[in-house]
Amino acid sequence: MRSISKHQVLFLVYIVLFLLVITSPFWLWQLKKTKPLDVLVIDKTVSEKSYREHRGLMWLLNNEKYVMNDKSYNYAKDYSGFKPGDGEYKVSPLPENLDDYDLIYLADQYGVYEDEFYTNQSKKGNSLLYGGLTDKEISRLEEALLGKKKTLIAEFNTFASPTDEQARERMANLLGLEWSGWIGRYFNDLEADEVPLWVKRNYKEQTGRKWTKKGKGFLYVHSDGKILVLDEKAITSDNGLSFSLTNKGRSLTGKNVKSRYGYWFDVVQAKPGTSVLAAYKLPVTSSARKMLSAYNLPVEFPAILHQENAKYNSYYFAGDFADEKEIPEIYQTRGVTAWKEHFGARHSFYWNAYVPIMKEVLDKGLKKTVKQQKAEVASENGLEYNSKTGAANIQIMKNGKWENLLIKGVNMGIAKPGYFPGETAISKQEYFRWFEQIAQMNANAIRVYTLHPPAFYEAFYEYNQRAKKPLYLLHGVWIEEEKLVKTKNMFAGGQPEEFKENIKQIIDAVHGSADIPKRTGHASGTYKWDISPYILGYILGIEWDPEAVHETNQKNKDIPQFKGKYFSTKQGNPFEIWMSQMMDFTATYEQDRYNWQHSMSFTNWVTTDLLTHPSEPSENEDLVSADPNHIVKETGFKAGMFASYHIYPYYPDFLNYEDKYVNYKDEQGRKNNYEGYLQDLIKHHTLPVLVAEFGVPGSRGLTHKNIHGMDQGNHSEQEQGKWDQMLFRSIVNTGYAGGLVFTWQDEWFKRTWNTMDYDNPDRRPFWNNVQTNEQHFGLLSFDPGKEGESVYVDGDPSDWYRLKDKATIVEPQKGDIKQIRIHSDEGYIYMRADFKQPLKLDSKNLYFLFDTIEGQGKKKIDLGEDTLHSLTGVDFLAEIKGKEDSHLLIDSYYDSFYFQYAHLLNMIPKASYANKKNNEIFHPIRLALNKSLTIPDKKLRVPFQSYETGKLTFGNSNPESKKFNSLADINVSSDRRMAELRIPWALLNIKDPSSKEAMADLWTGGLTASKQIKGIHLNVFTTDKKGKLLGDMTPEDIAGSFIPYSWENWEFPAYHERLKESYYMMKKAYSDK
Repeated sequence: MRSISKHQVLFLVYIVLFLLVITSPFWLWQLKKTKPLDVLVIDKTVSEKSYREHRGLMWLLNNEKYVMNDKSYNYAKDYSGFKPGDGEYKVSPLPENLDDYDLIYLADQYGVYEDEFYTNQSKKGNSLLYGGLTDKEISRLEEALLGKKKTLIAEFNTFASPTDEQARERMANLLGLEWSGWIGRYFNDLEADEVPLWVKRNYKEQTGRKWTKKGKGFLYVHSDGKILVLDEKAITSDNGLSFSLTNKGRSLTGKNVKSRYGYWFDVVQAKPGTSVLAAYKLPVTSSARKMLSAYNLPVEFPAILHQENAKYNSYYFAGDFADEKEIPEIYQTRGVTAWKEHFGARHSFYWNAYVPIMKEVLDKGLKKTVKQQKAEVASENGLEYNSKTGAANIQIMKNGKWENLLIKGVNMGIAKPGYFPGETAISKQEYFRWFEQIAQMNANAIRVYTLHPPAFYEAFYEYNQRAKKPLYLLHGVWIEEEKLVKTKNMFAGGQPEEFKENIKQIIDAVHGSADIPKRTGHASGTYKWDISPYILGYILGIEWDPEAVHETNQKNKDIPQFKGKYFSTKQGNPFEIWMSQMMDFTATYEQDRYNWQHSMSFTNWVTTDLLTHPSEPSENEDLVSADPNHIVKETGFKAGMFASYHIYPYYPDFLNYEDKYVNYKDEQGRKNNYEGYLQDLIKHHTLPVLVAEFGVPGSRGLTHKNIHGMDQGNHSEQEQGKWDQMLFRSIVNTGYAGGLVFTWQDEWFKRTWNTMDYDNPDRRPFWNNVQTNEQHFGLLSFDPGKEGESVYVDGDPSDWYRLKDKATIVEPQKGDIKQIRIHSDEGYIYMRADFKQPLKLDSKNLYFLFDTIEGQGKKKIDLGEDTLHSLTGVDFLAEIKGKEDSHLLIDSYYDSFYFQYAHLLNMIPKASYANKKNNEIFHPIRLALNKSLTIPDKKLRVPFQSYETGKLTFGNSNPESKKFNSLADINVSSDRRMAELRIPWALLNIKDPSSKEAMADLWTGGLTASKQIKGIHLNVFTTDKKGKLLGDMTPEDIAGSFIPYSWENWEFPAYHERLKESYYMMKKAYSDK
């Protein structure tokens, strides 16, 4: 046998080594261990058998050797959604059991339409075959994610059509983000067939012009149909958005990924607590930035969001990240992803961004949760309770030990715009979003006054399942006030029985065991979410009518002291005895039915406090006391009792006149009558005291004044926040158990005494009356108009340009005004005047005239050198003379304030001219603050008080501005060539703008008289300081040039949520130690 030479051996070795090197990607992949990972992929957009929306994900799973049931993933079978066949299709629904899946991946939920699927087939149409996320599917996902630890990953299209709004909001909550409603895409050629036909059709409908766009550019589409195009003149580079990881993204992946993204994307933003791992940046010019700003569109926005909570973590990819045409058939190889990333497909977003990021997410980014601080429950002989009371505080258990909890809370009402409270219209998604925002404000408790719909309890339960720290609830029990005021006897008219029924319903509801039939004006439904571990206590009742309390005591003098199982009275008056009975019933019912106890209190307020106030001018405000010290808990009640009061700084009136309060100085050396009262009140209590309501409103209108400025209204949002902060610090400094700011959301349905006669009570929820302070105590504003369509008086014309033909535009032929624009929404009418020459108010005056109703108004207006003789009556005159001298004036004949307080009530002097039409006299617009008072201990008579609410404030009403002032009425641009004015509807005697209802002739029909108007007529002009018209304008020109303006009636108001500046200031106050 011939021997093998050394050269031959070396050659064979080289061959073997060469083959090993060449085949190494395959055998190295075979040597790699498999990794079990059960992934549920949901893809509803599979119109043909490329499976491109999820194929890239499954290739990566297989390449990384992730297996399910020891098998690799089959992109044609291993997913739920739309499954195409040869001319037919089937739908694979979600599996029955989602518990065993580690990862749920939503690829694309857009769906499949007939014209896409049945191409070249007889069944051709344009209707949806299957697509969009449904409420039922999201409920299944929620249930699964709240169970075992899982990860949720979703990408575009998760939110846009055809997913409906409710499902969209629920999905956004799951992912910890807010969707703007905008989607977008980069096109290499806007003329190409790739631009969808529906885009071109919508563009023509909106602009009246045919689609003629060419070249590179970005297309934006809003969920309401709006279209915005940035053509090649607006962009500075090709190939789409720039994409880069943030610091947090680099920390997760260990890489510095940068790429270009050129397909469909969402415009989203992170909710508090959600991290931005990657961001997009638009390559646009400065002029394009301004255009984007007009639509509230950012230049930089999130591309990848990551949320971790106590139950699951989630990622949102704001693009079609897994969608890739060029996917290899073979996945059994190593190194191909690195080669593709750096050499083979350097311009592919899938290979150089999605794959390296997704590999790291799969390797070390799944099932990441935060450690949860649970609501601990004490157990004693089968009894459970989660709170008790100490000497001055409510206490909760932490790590098995009782600790004081300073309540940093917020009250929450039951209404939103467009609905009365009894309609219980707030959705689960809204509640959930609000709970998140409240917790982000560093609050630890919410208080509600009555039973809410089941959505509240479901959202509250789910929030606390996911939250790092528990959010507690103080639950009120409402009593029907009308019957109480009518009977003036707590023991009569079936009130104890009705109140007990309310108590039972609320206890059953919080334990998840109530099925309440429909009742007009009340919440109802099935309550199956047990939130009892998060209930901090019950607060029974309302702000008690003092006459009802007094009469209850007088009519039941012989009733004996009460001795109950859990609560009794000592030296209690009949009202206190009744309250003790109700508290004992509450404790007994919950103990017997659920073996639970919760801390107990009843609602009280300054009017029925236990102090005597010698300076109080109103007998009813110091008529009777409800003393919580007279109600004592028995030893069997472990959860404890506390007192709770509603305390405001401006009411009752004694707070402004009682020397020991007025002259009290707080630790900062400021005079602080609020803190003075707090200190006096708490020292008379032997149990913890909670301030269950405090705060001031951020409204334009004013109702009561406080001697030190803490007024009931006419505060900017910053002023509201400043005073709310100070009130809370006074609460803490004087040793209270904490406080709950009033209130979370603005409440459009509410009324107040000095404006309630000027509007239509049946239409209050349908518009935003900034003159009514009671509507604007909230930290959450419901700003009028759709988001992105608001007009601001801020000196920036871009919001007007965005309106396009929605605004009325007039170009006067004469005078100093170049152009006039008019618009309105649910809160204001807006006017913009553009000038031919700069408006210098040191040498010019600016006037706006309003004719709101026919048959009255001034037809002769003396300006000074010139006098107007109007063909139509002028009902209101806005006179802009300078920052400190600008006013809206009213025709004295149409002055509702004068008519009410002079003619009807004889509280102010009468004027002989006021009841005569066209009397040539305008009045300042005023609101009443107080009737004349006599301060008993000082023998001081205080005259009738009012203030001028028609005084106009210069400022910037844009919340995005550093100079933002929510009270701003007027703004003159920096170049002085534009002035913007907004007037609240109520200042124009409009009783309901949603139906164009205005006050009618007061002198013939009275204060309640109203009429439907077709619209209003306006005019704008300038004069010099002597009152001479500027330019070539004459009085005759103005007389005949009034601009007609009308608006569409509405049955449901357009509005959008916005956290006020006061929210962020209370966040700071609640974060302080």
